[in-house]
Amino acid sequence: MLRSRLRQQKEEELRVKGENLQRSLFPSQTGFIGDGRKKKLARCSRRAGKTHLAAVGLLSAAISTPGIMCPYITLSIKNARRILWNTLGEMDRGFGLDLEFRQNDLTVKLSNGSSIVLGGAQDRDEVDKWRGPKYSLCVIDEAQSMRTSILNTLIEDVLEPATLDLDGSIWMFGTPNASSSGYFYDADAFERSSWSKHNWTLLDNPHLPGAQTWLDRRKEENGWSNETPIFRREYLGEWTRDTESMVYRFSQDRNVVEEELEENFFDFVLGVDLGYEDSTAFVVLAFSEDIPEVYCVHAEKAPHMGVAEIAEKIKRLEERYRFVRSVVDTGGLGKMITEEMNKRFELNLFPAEKARKLDHITLMNSDFERGRIQVVKGPRTEAYVDELDLLEWDQGQMEKGRYKEAENCENHCCDAALYAWREALHYLHREQTPKPDFGSSEYFTQLEKEMESDMIAKVQRVEEDEELEWWEVN
Repeated sequence: MLRSRLRQQKEEELRVKGENLQRSLFPSQTGFIGDGRKKKLARCSRRAGKTHLAAVGLLSAAISTPGIMCPYITLSIKNARRILWNTLGEMDRGFGLDLEFRQNDLTVKLSNGSSIVLGGAQDRDEVDKWRGPKYSLCVIDEAQSMRTSILNTLIEDVLEPATLDLDGSIWMFGTPNASSSGYFYDADAFERSSWSKHNWTLLDNPHLPGAQTWLDRRKEENGWSNETPIFRREYLGEWTRDTESMVYRFSQDRNVVEEELEENFFDFVLGVDLGYEDSTAFVVLAFSEDIPEVYCVHAEKAPHMGVAEIAEKIKRLEERYRFVRSVVDTGGLGKMITEEMNKRFELNLFPAEKARKLDHITLMNSDFERGRIQVVKGPRTEAYVDELDLLEWDQGQMEKGRYKEAENCENHCCDAALYAWREALHYLHREQTPKPDFGSSEYFTQLEKEMESDMIAKVQRVEEDEELEWWEVN
């Protein structure tokens, strides 16, 4: 009996602390929580308080229903730790919540037996890990950077059924992306969306009293107007397409082809981008010197792959495509891993050319813009298409004149494709000029030009030989 009363007393103390958490919210945030819809999203600017709201929502749900699990899901486990872990720690200290932080599995335990679990959703295997438990609240963050196919499966196949038992809710947070595309864009921009929509900016955040002055100064320093896409996206939270902020000049209309290739007429190259917490990616490109285009025919990625698994995957791809060249990112421990795979698994892998990455992205973009790069549409390439659609430059670095891919966007297939593209020989293709009919005026004009070119070349050769000693002349 005494033990039961003590437990009830602790739960009541925790409930009071949960009410104090709610009082830390400002009106836009309380309006979001007060919305009774089960699926709701918030499109916000930077520094608008999304992370604080997510932490308060998760803690409140975990406090109100003892013994439950509340997931916080974003692009990757690394991003989940970076975004929410420290905020939960600050709330623990500020409100005396007596939370237990388990670093090994990114779980925060409450004294009432509930827990908040942080994790990622990089691929379908990670999505499947969220199946099973019942949830009262699920929070998805950085939704603008998550792949459409992944988010669709995560929400509709996994999370919605998991909230049925407890009549739970799904929250989705994000900032507009430069491509104005993806699941988050569709959920927010389409009028008939099933999501309840909210939006606010840093100017609504009372904890940033100098926000307007700071924003005016930032606009002046960067030469922004009210119509500048970066300003509208990042600080007003408005959807505005900005191709200049996209890393690759990819277009679904221009760079995607429906029909399958006649593979017998092509050579193939493989690009591999190694990772562990980040995904390892494999991209296969097809090329021929007879045509100017290069085709992506296969792209896949997965996290937590060991050396043996990577080697086995490469061998299976080699059996199908018979690569003329296979290149692997040898950054970090990549060189050691590549050498080990070559020796132990009898592979023939070469280090990927990684120098002057920005220069080669610029050259690759020229191929995208001219339609010289085509992606064969289908499930075998959707991982690459999703990255191309969402990969942006880091806006903060762009403002300083530097170009670095945004950390909250995946670039693994894009990097693997860049390595493979640098090895493809499609650029050797030359358009054949049709020969004029024998005896025609065009025939004799062309013959005259060829004879003139030959004579000039011979004269230049003689002049060069005269400058050499006799033993140097070939």
